[in-house]
Amino acid sequence: MDLLASLWNTLTYLPPFIAVLAVVVFVHEYGHYIVGRWCGIHAEVFSIGMGKPLLRWTDRRGTRWQIAALPIGGFVKFVGDMDPASAGRRDDGELTEEQRAVAFHNAAVWRRALTVAAGPVANFILSILVFAALAMVAGRASEEPVIGQLTEHAPADVGFVAGDRVLTLDGQEITTYAEILKILHKTDGAPVPATVDRGGDVIDITVRYSLPPVIDSISPGMPASRAGVLPGDVITAINGEAVHSFFGLQMATRDLPPETEITLGIDRAGEPLELSLIPVMRERGDPETGVNMMQPTIGVRSTSRGGLVPVAVWRGPLDALEHGVDRTWNIITGTLTFFGDMIFANADLSNIGGPIRIAEMSGEQAEQGAFNFVGFIAVLSTAIGLLNLMPIPILDGGHLMFYGIEALRGRPVGGSAMQVGTMIGLCLVLSLMVFATYNDISRVLAG
Repeated sequence: MDLLASLWNTLTYLPPFIAVLAVVVFVHEYGHYIVGRWCGIHAEVFSIGMGKPLLRWTDRRGTRWQIAALPIGGFVKFVGDMDPASAGRRDDGELTEEQRAVAFHNAAVWRRALTVAAGPVANFILSILVFAALAMVAGRASEEPVIGQLTEHAPADVGFVAGDRVLTLDGQEITTYAEILKILHKTDGAPVPATVDRGGDVIDITVRYSLPPVIDSISPGMPASRAGVLPGDVITAINGEAVHSFFGLQMATRDLPPETEITLGIDRAGEPLELSLIPVMRERGDPETGVNMMQPTIGVRSTSRGGLVPVAVWRGPLDALEHGVDRTWNIITGTLTFFGDMIFANADLSNIGGPIRIAEMSGEQAEQGAFNFVGFIAVLSTAIGLLNLMPIPILDGGHLMFYGIEALRGRPVGGSAMQVGTMIGLCLVLSLMVFATYNDISRVLAG
């Protein structure tokens, strides 16, 4: 992709990027603010964005709220903080007696710890609630082996009708809906026998099923995304060889040697085009056996189920909350696994992205619809919360580390040690930002 075109695409993603960042940062900082208030610590400033304030007002508690010019973060400045990062404390001599009583550094260590931890926790709560709300709106697919409905993606001679309860398929007894799709996916259009309960009558039918190679979603940062594949694209060929199904697409890429460049033939709303990319090696289920193994992967998904839609079951509030907790926890554990792989397993560090990549991902998810965009907010909120819990000075986790030491020692960490720790933390964070931005720029230049 031309460099100027890539940069222009990134600029067009700025509005959704700013929206995502504003929501995530506001929730994070509001967590600090509200718990600090509950703990008797007064906030002088609550800012969304950095730099010159564009809009500001003071509430009845004396906190100045503001929206600043640079939408790249935000902060809460408590009484007694030397700066918005809470990296140091002002001299009590500069404060009035009333201010000393509500200053951050004069609060008990447990109150300070709760206030600091509240930011990341607020991010996790946002993620849980967003995932739960999405689950309640969309419902969830029933595990019952019943065909809920047939969409336009279903083959005309599929054999099923809405309401069929599948009893056997290709000679195998069926107990869950996932088993239906797993068996049919591998048939790739070949006719197979089935037994169904249709309105109380048990009948034998012939089923023909093929999942079309229509791309429903793109994995951010993967080769297909970087090459310009879009949701709705139909992959018609790989290296000139025709592709008729998603199974055929998987089989065509499965046995490619590593670092092999391929050319995708694509039908985009009736317009043929070709895109070149190099698949990356990722562990995923083999299309034939289902066994996880390292395979060349381009990062596309089909979620249409080939037009066979299961019965939808509405999620109650508790079920939805459980789903939200599970999704958030999976993101946390997956991220921690990646961090561990970075240290011990030589993970691919090119996957680390910075502001440019987050902006692109925001735009890509916005293009894929409101559900995807809101879901991305939840994903990023979890990531921001987890990153801030890292035990690095200047991050929330670093402050918590110092408070833990203070609780064990019975007195605060010395000023010199705090300054050294803060400088080390600042260097680490800046190094990570530089590295992530380097990855972003390298990817844009390579695109």
